[in-house]
Amino acid sequence: MRVFNAALLAFMAVTALASPGPNRPSVKCHPKQPSRPFPHSPPRNPKRICTVLAETADAGPSILAAARKCNHGGTVYFPPGKTYTIATVLDLTFLANIDFAILGNIKFKDDLTYWQAHAFQYSFQSASLFWRFGGRDVNIYGLGTGSIDGLGDTWWAAWATNSSVARPILFGTDGLHGATISGLKLINPPNWFNFISNSSEVIISDMNLSAISKNASVAVKNSDGWDTYRSSNIVIQNSVIHNTDDCVSFKPNSTEIIVQNLRCTGSHGISVGSLGQYQGEFDIVENIHVYNISMSNATDGARIKIWPGVAPGTVGSTVGGGAGRVKNITYEKYTNINNDQVIALTQCYATSNTTLCALYPSEIIVKDVIFNDFVGVMSKKYDPIAGYLICSV
Repeated sequence: MRVFNAALLAFMAVTALASPGPNRPSVKCHPKQPSRPFPHSPPRNPKRICTVLAETADAGPSILAAARKCNHGGTVYFPPGKTYTIATVLDLTFLANIDFAILGNIKFKDDLTYWQAHAFQYSFQSASLFWRFGGRDVNIYGLGTGSIDGLGDTWWAAWATNSSVARPILFGTDGLHGATISGLKLINPPNWFNFISNSSEVIISDMNLSAISKNASVAVKNSDGWDTYRSSNIVIQNSVIHNTDDCVSFKPNSTEIIVQNLRCTGSHGISVGSLGQYQGEFDIVENIHVYNISMSNATDGARIKIWPGVAPGTVGSTVGGGAGRVKNITYEKYTNINNDQVIALTQCYATSNTTLCALYPSEIIVKDVIFNDFVGVMSKKYDPIAGYLICSV
């Protein structure tokens, strides 16, 4: 009976085509342009609108069916005013020439037992995903109306009593090439907001990210705005983020990335890294331009964080010792408002023992880093020190 119900819901989802979908927004990079042009996305067929039904305990099967039905030229439509609960993992990595018009409200069922057992797992920093998008020529947009809610309070409270709770990331890409993601409200992720992995030619624009606990005794945990990983030619722009961890973090093998026109509040700054955490890995972050940022009430403004080396024979692959390079990083036109530190660069990340760090220096080379046109007034926490530079050699 459960199989029949899922199939029936999927059929209903892709046959409810009564109303036309909205017009896709035009998303352009401005003012900084990527090093190579993004591919053109042709218009979708206005007669191929797959409307997802909201009146189900789990919208996942309906979304999957709509994506398959409207792949190669159509639009998956979530009408405004509707709420969609996703209760099972959703793999959307097969997409081609398709739009997702998310004007309704999506939330993920706060079933900690299910998600910890079934979320898509990644070895890097134990990342996991509720759902993931991949493929070519994909546009995902909310027009400032659509929202995605991770019901983070439940997860943060659980983590406070058990730090082994594996908390999924709210939104993820895996193998997404030639795409736009725009106009969405992302709310209270259990972990990071976004994990952009194994992707290229993606523009992310006009987003509103907010992680605020409803319970004063429960702290928001690990609410990074965007983490890029093994991805190239990414633009993140024109967005507002209120969180408690990195506003943007360039994880290993992030290259050719522009971050511009962001307003970040309460974060740990815009960070390169952390890098060098895994022995046997070669991490690269290069050709990054961070431009026109307003950073307020943060621990740091601009940050580079690198793990030190390890003693020969050290057991464990996640304790530092990885190699790599950081090159051609520019932070430009940066407004700091009540931040504890304006600039922070360390090759001794995750250790307070600088003597040991000097004995086993980092295997990651840092060069050609520019901090230009920084203004503002920092907090008094470390006054008069405005930042630090800690090299392991």
